[in-house]
Amino acid sequence: MNKKELWTRVLSGVIIGPIVVFSYLTYPTLLGLVTTIVMLASFELIELFTSDVKNDFIKLLLTFIVGTSSLIYGFSLEAEYRGILPFESEGIFFLAFVASVFSIMLLVKEITHTKRFIESSALSIIYVSFFLSNFYLIHLNYGAGMAILALTTVWAYDAGAYFFGLSFGKHKLSPHFSPKKSWEGLLGGIFFAFAYILIFDSIGIFFGSIQKITLLQTLIFALMVGFFDTIGDLTESIIKRYYNVKDSGEILPGHGGMLDRIDGLLIVTPMWYFLLRILWI
Repeated sequence: MNKKELWTRVLSGVIIGPIVVFSYLTYPTLLGLVTTIVMLASFELIELFTSDVKNDFIKLLLTFIVGTSSLIYGFSLEAEYRGILPFESEGIFFLAFVASVFSIMLLVKEITHTKRFIESSALSIIYVSFFLSNFYLIHLNYGAGMAILALTTVWAYDAGAYFFGLSFGKHKLSPHFSPKKSWEGLLGGIFFAFAYILIFDSIGIFFGSIQKITLLQTLIFALMVGFFDTIGDLTESIIKRYYNVKDSGEILPGHGGMLDRIDGLLIVTPMWYFLLRILWI
């Protein structure tokens, strides 16, 4: 990445970052933000699988179904927590899958195209919509502060991994799937994440916005972010390499596509909520 690309990336992050963080302060704005991100990322994923298929209507319809699954899931969780929903909220994603497959069978006649549309929409529902929608669970159970901490810790890890990898990276982490990643970048990112959580926790406790996180829990979360963010990044790298593309899209200046920006977050978010539950925070 040259200096111009780096500055473009930093500038877009400075502009977009605060908007994203402020959207996490209330549950309704979080619903809107996550649904929008899910739609953009799922469209990119579906397009990767079906770039040679000239059927924009079914692509947009599937994108709408995937995005709507996240939105309805968010509303359903609220209803479930109030005791007025007669089923588990996660059933929404099953219904979204059925709606996607039914739409594909109606609108796509070529069997090879049908297969790829089913694969990409099913992956979008689970990998993009359900995984990212775990932010709703974090927000509802632990508050806006914890949801913001989960989000921004991934940013801190990515920044640390990038700069440590750029400066000291010599030992390749995954030469087959992501040649630029290094063990030095991984360790630097974990250090950044650990330091960031400590700082955020101190400030959050002062303002009463999050629960106290112990030093051991901080280390566990930092290690988790390092491992699962890397898994998320490599997962998307494998998909992009298979389809021979550099970026999933071009919507974010300096960052590529939306899927490029949230690949690690997709895997970290469910695990963050899982750790909150098993660590009794």
